[in-house]
Amino acid sequence: MKNILVPTDFSTASRNAINYAVSLAQVFNAELTLINAIAPPIIVDDSLLAPVMITQAEIIEDHKTSMEKEIEDLSKKIAKINGFVEEGYALDIIPKWIKEKQVGLTVMGMKGKGKSNSVFGSTTTALIQRSSFPILIIPETASFKPIDYITFASDFNVTIEIDRYTALLDIAERFDSLINIINVQKGSSLSQEKAIGKMKADLAFWKQKHQFHIINGSRVEEGINQFIETNPTDILTMVAHKHSLFQRLFGKVHTKIMSYQTEIPLLVLQSA
Repeated sequence: MKNILVPTDFSTASRNAINYAVSLAQVFNAELTLINAIAPPIIVDDSLLAPVMITQAEIIEDHKTSMEKEIEDLSKKIAKINGFVEEGYALDIIPKWIKEKQVGLTVMGMKGKGKSNSVFGSTTTALIQRSSFPILIIPETASFKPIDYITFASDFNVTIEIDRYTALLDIAERFDSLINIINVQKGSSLSQEKAIGKMKADLAFWKQKHQFHIINGSRVEEGINQFIETNPTDILTMVAHKHSLFQRLFGKVHTKIMSYQTEIPLLVLQSA
């Protein structure tokens, strides 16, 4: 993992994500890039164009000043860091930077419950649903600590290619983490398809310490909560499939999956 990207709006949540990313970049000796996207103004009346553009220019300069101060402060902790302010929509700018910088991991902040219309916020949620890159979501109250235990909630999907686990494997290898792979389902016996999916997961993680847990239950979020309550977890990992369990869980305004403790970072991997 050579490059880490952190989108920021200079809020408390995003600054906390930056602090987490700095510690992670130090462990990996990775380059850290901060990006701030400023949405273009919406002009409804041509007579307002000039004053709006002046205001927009002032906003951009103000954000550039904030970014410069952020970089100056953080450069005392990490040498390889840079930051950029761009006018445009975050959903366009972030993927562009990920491609240009060959980013291995994108780190984003998460607001506490009740502070946003969704648990993650609209930009983070939209990126998860549209992107093809891994995203590490850092809760507003989370602080960095060694990643000794990773809980990976898997549906044993046979279509997932091994390269989709790269970010998870990089983290597990660097911290020598134990990966607890859990599957929540009705009954204790696996279908033939899921058995094959489990075998593929076993092959993907053969170099890392890992163990499987089949949890009998009808509600996946409850099964995950119960496991985390009784097993140490430094990062929870899930795979976002299109039209899948992940969207059902995280497409709601409030989700039980995040109600256990809002201090555990969530690594979201993409299936394709």
